[in-house]
Amino acid sequence: MTNRLNLLIVEDDENDADLVRLELERGGFELQWERVDSEAALTQALLKKWDIIISDFAMPGFSGLQAFEIYKKQAADAPFIFVSGALGEERAVQAMRAGAKDYLVKGNLGRLNAVVRRELQEAKNRRERQLADATALRVQRRLALAIEASDAGVFEIGLDDQTPLEYTGAWDLILGLSPSALPSRTEGLRTWLGKNIHPGDRRVATEGLDDFLSGKRSRYAAEFRLRHKTGRWVDVAAFARVVSHGPDGRAQQVAGVLLDVSVRKSLEAQLRQAQKMEAVGQLAGGVAHDFNNLLTAILSFGNFALEGVSATSPEHDDIEEILKAAERAQSLTSQLLAFSRRKPVAPRVLSVNAVVASAEKILRRLLGADIDLQSQLVPDVWNVKVDEDELEQVLLNLAVNARDAMPEGGRLTIETDNVAVEDGYGAMHGAEVPPGDYVVIAVSDSGIGMDAATQARIFEPFFTTKDVGRGTGLGLSTCYGIIKQAEGFIWVYSEVGQGTTFKVYLPRVTGPTDTVVPRSEPSDLRGSEVIMIVEDSEQVRQLATRALGRLGYSILEATNGEEALRMLESTDQRIDLLITDLVMPILGGKQLVERLRVRRPSLCVLYMSGYAPSAITHQSLIDPGAPMLPKPFTPRILARQVRQVLDEQAAVRAPGAA
Repeated sequence: MTNRLNLLIVEDDENDADLVRLELERGGFELQWERVDSEAALTQALLKKWDIIISDFAMPGFSGLQAFEIYKKQAADAPFIFVSGALGEERAVQAMRAGAKDYLVKGNLGRLNAVVRRELQEAKNRRERQLADATALRVQRRLALAIEASDAGVFEIGLDDQTPLEYTGAWDLILGLSPSALPSRTEGLRTWLGKNIHPGDRRVATEGLDDFLSGKRSRYAAEFRLRHKTGRWVDVAAFARVVSHGPDGRAQQVAGVLLDVSVRKSLEAQLRQAQKMEAVGQLAGGVAHDFNNLLTAILSFGNFALEGVSATSPEHDDIEEILKAAERAQSLTSQLLAFSRRKPVAPRVLSVNAVVASAEKILRRLLGADIDLQSQLVPDVWNVKVDEDELEQVLLNLAVNARDAMPEGGRLTIETDNVAVEDGYGAMHGAEVPPGDYVVIAVSDSGIGMDAATQARIFEPFFTTKDVGRGTGLGLSTCYGIIKQAEGFIWVYSEVGQGTTFKVYLPRVTGPTDTVVPRSEPSDLRGSEVIMIVEDSEQVRQLATRALGRLGYSILEATNGEEALRMLESTDQRIDLLITDLVMPILGGKQLVERLRVRRPSLCVLYMSGYAPSAITHQSLIDPGAPMLPKPFTPRILARQVRQVLDEQAAVRAPGAA
């Protein structure tokens, strides 16, 4: 303890004040002191910081008790000691009742130093307790705020089964229960958990729980589902630990929190579903891309064969059946490409209300008289950018599924609306919709509904709940791909026996609707230009060469980009059109064109690919707007596209360009 002492003496007699001062200095104190003898002087002096106050009890016109009252009013925290010239029991009682720390007689100051040191120590202890109490209060307030902000349910459990359980926090938000509705004893808690933990989670939730509640384990952590007051299941995470032990060292009390992790679980499920759909999409797109090369050959060589036989011969009918099968296969690959977002599309800015109104005419015939079709369209619905035919296909596919879900008839409702999606909306509704403005198309039926297991798989290719022969399982996967390719989202809500609602979210576009300008068909598909075909598939290369050669074009062939470069860099051969596959094993189409245009800047190019132009453009494989021929194609489609590109290029091409 320091020997420095800030001392205030309330004394009318200067000599008596010196006695007190000298006694304290003999006791080893180094004093900074001041004497006052009036109410005004004391009031002013108490504005300063003092370690201790020593006051006479009886002074002319100003008593020690009056001084003490002034001291209390100004909330001074220094110890206050009375020193009087005469000791009387009545005065001592008055002083101590007033709150003074001690009472000494002026003629006997032998214990003054001991009293001062004691009071200084007690004052220090009081300040430390006050500081600790203030710190504890701040911690308690911060903890309360943290609990409130986290929406956690807090619990404290006495393991002797005699101490009542205590609950605070957001139990009403998590389970819809007030703390008073929760078990008050440990045994009751065990029973309550047994009734309210999801049957499928009991092993996970109870593993180690008995050991923890009996004090054999110091920590507990688990995630499981608990029954809400309404009967629904809530995903929760529980964390607890032992917080106190008894004299024998055994756990005496545990505390912990319960958190609602439904949003996190929903986001995790969405991520897993998105990853699964992306993987399936890549597989489906890859298969469809490779199969399109085969279909291109089947369709083209089939048409060549059909031209060479008489319409009355049996072979003519056989070839037609082959072509029909190839066209059906082409439809399947088209749906697979739609699912994988690699199908060729022609998006434009439009109003979904117009598409719904147009589709209604077809839907009324498709659904039949036993299904009541209703539409509720917002008049001022925002514009979106999507392929009109593809969006109509989505509506048709959803309507067909709804019809099959209502074998006894029912009601089908199509609604449109404008929705501003905020943060957290997707997690709450189980949809992966980022914030922004969307047009929502809701298609709802009053059919048999679906369970959760079915809902988790409905967008997978070839998954169907229909009887064999009644569906390919590609309808909803096609919807999924079309909406994803339009940078939108599709979400389903259904309950068994309560019907189903599909919601399609398409991003808002602020521009005006696009006007469709029909593209003119070339009147004559023949030509005499020089065309180079670069294609690694021998069948596709042969049929393209044959189809265009028969129309009068001069053809050069290359099996890959490197071979094409060698052929063209060693000669000044004029090339009117380069037809190149986009993805090739040695040198891709984009790289080939970039290197050729160093010497031939005005080179006219037509790309071929089994992937969608939008997907290819998104990956920066070609420039936006570059001519693109999607596979599979027939000889006539190839000839028409070639003629269109050449005619358009001729209108802007400078004379003498390569």
